[in-house]
Amino acid sequence: MIEYIEFLNLPATIAIVTVVLFLILQIIGELLEFKGKIVPEFIKIRKYFNRKKTEREMINDAFITLKDVKTAFAEFNTHYNSDNIRMRDQWIKSVNKKLEQNDIWVKELDKKLDKNNQDTLSLLIDSKRNTIINFASFVIDEKKPVTREQYNRIFKIYEEYENIILNNKLTNGEVDIAIRIIKESYEKHMKHKSFVEDVLGYNA
Repeated sequence: MIEYIEFLNLPATIAIVTVVLFLILQIIGELLEFKGKIVPEFIKIRKYFNRKKTEREMINDAFITLKDVKTAFAEFNTHYNSDNIRMRDQWIKSVNKKLEQNDIWVKELDKKLDKNNQDTLSLLIDSKRNTIINFASFVIDEKKPVTREQYNRIFKIYEEYENIILNNKLTNGEVDIAIRIIKESYEKHMKHKSFVEDVLGYNA
């Protein structure tokens, strides 16, 4: 900046004052921007250079995009405006072959996903079924301590189990006796107030 002022043949005092004023303006600009104020470019020269840099990057991106468009257009012309019919037919044939191969891969993937979903569903049903049957085996002995929360949890699992069976159009007959045992046991505990929380007086 000093060299530029010297080039203008200004007196040294004016040059120094100009430089000092410029630096003061820059400091004020930084402080104002730090406080969230909008600062003009002449107060903060860094904003000017950042704007110019952004403009250059946008121009470069525009040139790159234009170059890509020209390349794509040239390839389009090569495929569709070529006088060589045989080359065009071979290109179309290769594209169709790749599309057919992709269709095969998609169908194979669908089969694998269906198989995985079936296996997951089977494991889920078995898990809920075993939980219900095991609890029925547990509560068939009326002397074993059990809480009302355990029954509520089993009833919820049974409801989920029934919904899965219904939504997937499956047959259910493996937990009928188990859930009957559980319901009868629950009614007896309700009648005699013999849940663990009742015996311990937690519900008092």
